Amino acid sequence: MSLSFLTPVAALVGLVGVLAGAARIHGRRRASALAVSLGLTPPGRRPLVLDLVLIGAASVLVGLAAAQPVVARSESTDGREGSEVIVVFDVTRSMLAKRAPSEPSRLDRARLVAKQLRAAMPETRFGVASLTDRVLPHLFPSLGRNAFVAVVDRAIGIERPPPDRRGRRATAFNALGDLGRTAFFMPDSSRRLAVIMSDGESLPVDLEVLRDRLLEGHVSTIFVQYWRGDEAVFDDNGDRDTAYRPDAASGRQLRQIAGALDSSVYNEGDVGPLIQTVRERYGAGRLVPQGRQLVSYQLAPHALVAALLPLAFVLYRRNLSVT
Repeated sequence: MSLSFLTPVAALVGLVGVLAGAARIHGRRRASALAVSLGLTPPGRRPLVLDLVLIGAASVLVGLAAAQPVVARSESTDGREGSEVIVVFDVTRSMLAKRAPSEPSRLDRARLVAKQLRAAMPETRFGVASLTDRVLPHLFPSLGRNAFVAVVDRAIGIERPPPDRRGRRATAFNALGDLGRTAFFMPDSSRRLAVIMSDGESLPVDLEVLRDRLLEGHVSTIFVQYWRGDEAVFDDNGDRDTAYRPDAASGRQLRQIAGALDSSVYNEGDVGPLIQTVRERYGAGRLVPQGRQLVSYQLAPHALVAALLPLAFVLYRRNLSVT
């Protein structure tokens, strides 16, 4: 087990407690001087010491939270034998489409569903790939849930990498055939699934070649479509890109492709049925040891909550003394 800090310099924010303590000492001196001038007994030192201890504890905890401490440890992991899933994201420009500039894009919605699917099957190896006019791996199937989320959030983006083809459409489902011909999956995996997140707006597909290549690699597919007829692509100023028009035939074409591959097409709102189908087919099987993985835990939220306790007690004592 190891302890590290993501932002150690931020711990200096805890020094604000020094100012609070100094203010408390100055206030106590003024109160003592006033009491002496009025012939009264000055306040004792015990309340001051208690307040300084509470303020100091709160300051240390706030500084600790600001430094973002993380505890990491290596844990042994068990996974489903022979099952692997790769989530393939269409990252062509049409996946930027959305109903309004402030709403999530098709790709944003696909990211969310992918993370929900991954969270529902923690014991199955998941990978990540991107699709334009070619398929590229970003994460080979593994049990690392943190790695999956990090890759989906940070590595998957529109035209990252850009397609070789430049035109109104760049999605080429023919490229999915590479999933069955190159090493996207482990050699010992017997159940291989590609979940393709796309709007379905693609170039023409040679269904026979695609089917043969996927069968060659024993890869099954499920398509999830992100498409609405009233969506548009917006630039940084919120203006519509007049060169883009939603393709109303995309759903029909996607169903034709799925039919040729003996696959299924889900709409983006069918998250529950999608997860159930994938879990039934690829979430079963014997659990076997699959090495170790690094698991991390954020301590900052706990430190921040703990800092509220001494602060609350200081305020309670102050209000009590006023009363």
